[in-house]
Amino acid sequence: MNHDQKKQLLKLTPADLQRLSPGDLANVKSLMQIRQALYDLLGAFPQDNVLPYFYSFSLTAAKGNQLAAAGTAVASIKISADSAFIGVSLRAASTGDFTAFPRTDAGDRQLANEAVHSSALVGTAERPGPLHKPLLLPANTTISFDLADLSGAPNDVYFTIAGYKIYR
Repeated sequence: MNHDQKKQLLKLTPADLQRLSPGDLANVKSLMQIRQALYDLLGAFPQDNVLPYFYSFSLTAAKGNQLAAAGTAVASIKISADSAFIGVSLRAASTGDFTAFPRTDAGDRQLANEAVHSSALVGTAERPGPLHKPLLLPANTTISFDLADLSGAPNDVYFTIAGYKIYR
């Protein structure tokens, strides 16, 4: 779906919505949640100051911080000071299964009640794991993940939050 089609979806009437396919209806709901999150953050609907963006961390042998067999680690993503970020999906690649316990550091707000298995939390680049409500992360926020290996072997973990940077 291209940008113009997404704009048209936001102008649909309730009668139009009843005629949409389940996939298109899911797109409309996702766009409306992002639109509301932007309004909540900025008090207005921004136009040109919203850009797609990806925040990542990686645990790799090349970086010397590989998740050890049956080991644990804490990985963090710091949202830059120049903008807020709205995360809409999670993506990961790893050499084995792991659990992740996400939380924001500023208020120690937990985003799960316990560590979540990687297959239930993240998707792939082809099929991202959607956040059912966009995750609003103000500028200078840090989101951390307590990770635990389940594979029993050294585990390279690459993790990305996809979304939008919102510049004022």
